[in-house]
Amino acid sequence: MKPHYHVAFSTVIAAVLYLIFKSWALSLSCLISGIFIDLDHVIDYIREHGLTLNPSKFSHNFHSGQFDKMYLIFHGWECLLVLAFISWLYDWNPWITGVLIGFSQHILLDAFNNTRNFKSYSLLWRWKNGFKYGSVFKGCPCDIRKQD
Repeated sequence: MKPHYHVAFSTVIAAVLYLIFKSWALSLSCLISGIFIDLDHVIDYIREHGLTLNPSKFSHNFHSGQFDKMYLIFHGWECLLVLAFISWLYDWNPWITGVLIGFSQHILLDAFNNTRNFKSYSLLWRWKNGFKYGSVFKGCPCDIRKQD
């Protein structure tokens, strides 16, 4: 899913949370985390292509699937479980809960828009498959490379 959609969805969800709960902490942490979860894309890009961060090359590489491996350390159902547990441990602290909501809406939107295989958003499943882009995202709309 393209970044401007994540910004729009995160903004709407943060606004709704503020209207319901009147908590800036909840809303702001949801907004920020819903957008900046994608920093793990930058980590993968630098790991695969070096420190030559060129925004147009960055975007092209992601939309054309030019990666051998994709870790996406923040994009995992397991991260949501850990965040939910931590949020519960801290009595649903608004900062932590906002991060949980932001990450959740982001991963759900990505999963529904980027893949036909919901396992692609499991860190454990990606690990089992060696984080190989071609195996993990095979047949996904986000993988426009020719499949053999």
